[in-house]
Amino acid sequence: MNYQEMYPQIKESRQWFLDHIEEILEENITITKLPSPSWDEIETAQYLEKRFKQLGLAEVQIDSALNVIGWHRGKGQGPVIMLAAHHDTVFPRETDLTVTRKDGRLYGPGIRDNSFGVTSMIWLIEALKHFQIELPGDLLVVATSGEEGLGDLKGMKEAVKNYHDKVDYVLAIDGGLGGLVTGGITSRRFLVTVETGGGHSFGNFGVASAVHSLAKMIAQIAELEVPREPKTTYNVGVIEGGTSVNTIAATASFLLDMRSTRREELEKLEEKVMSIISKVEKADQVQVKIDLKGDRPGGQTSLDHPLVQTIRKIQSDLGLSNQTHFSSTDANVAMAYDLPAVCFGCAHGGNAHRTDEWLQIEGIDLGLSAFFEIVLALMHLK
Repeated sequence: MNYQEMYPQIKESRQWFLDHIEEILEENITITKLPSPSWDEIETAQYLEKRFKQLGLAEVQIDSALNVIGWHRGKGQGPVIMLAAHHDTVFPRETDLTVTRKDGRLYGPGIRDNSFGVTSMIWLIEALKHFQIELPGDLLVVATSGEEGLGDLKGMKEAVKNYHDKVDYVLAIDGGLGGLVTGGITSRRFLVTVETGGGHSFGNFGVASAVHSLAKMIAQIAELEVPREPKTTYNVGVIEGGTSVNTIAATASFLLDMRSTRREELEKLEEKVMSIISKVEKADQVQVKIDLKGDRPGGQTSLDHPLVQTIRKIQSDLGLSNQTHFSSTDANVAMAYDLPAVCFGCAHGGNAHRTDEWLQIEGIDLGLSAFFEIVLALMHLK
């Protein structure tokens, strides 16, 4: 007997989610309206702690990283699956978190990324309860902190460190409906600060300028060639420094992001960048301070792994895209521990990381029923 025969509720689940769509949207809006910038997610954590307890999850806790963790216990005779959805957003605390509804969409900062990922986990548990399904194995439900930007996957790092030896599979819930993240992009982020004595632009002309030295570094970095395959990238995203137009800058800094789908290529790039910085430092006789601001591990789950094959078949059968790709998600951390891990989302949307981000209401029922089926199928992987 296959899992679909064991769980006739799969065929009923889409209509059930559709019948509860307004409650699902209301929950999503509630989560979206809570400020949850990376490193400062306490309101969302407190809400989710209460909600997890309402769901009947066991051993609910907020850990030291502001993850919210709970267990949905089964019979203890099957695999343990970690479900992870980050509850931080890229938006500062003072952001207007108003949510509006228009033309079949919800609009608001973080409305999909990743408030809906968290909502999806909650309503998966609601569905399992409604259909009175006792799973063979257990679900470890984790709303993670610090996934975005300089959060540096802090929540997932803590969760995987503590539970990696208890988990068989990891599903990160993030992104759009359709497609599957099977590879994690490795990244390193640095704050590079240049310091000099500074001085008056006319009276002290010729004294080393932090801005000038910084510009030399960036210009040389921008000339570096990197491979298309494995895809490797770099970006100077922020430059700061200087005092006034007629002051030789005493300090200046830049934030550098480097990524690759292969760790070895990232290490080669980093070596070249550090060589450039060192040479300019010596030539200009300036002082340089380099601070590591982000270190995201990577990895890959084989396309031949039963986890990947099972999910891709379900996606295909439901008419969804099952194309695989690399990204930087909570799944990165699990992959780095050699845990079978993937990432997918349960709804269409757009304008991520913008205040006019949107979530498409149509298709939510399909996305959640796909999630429901995926979890049930994985419980019976050989």
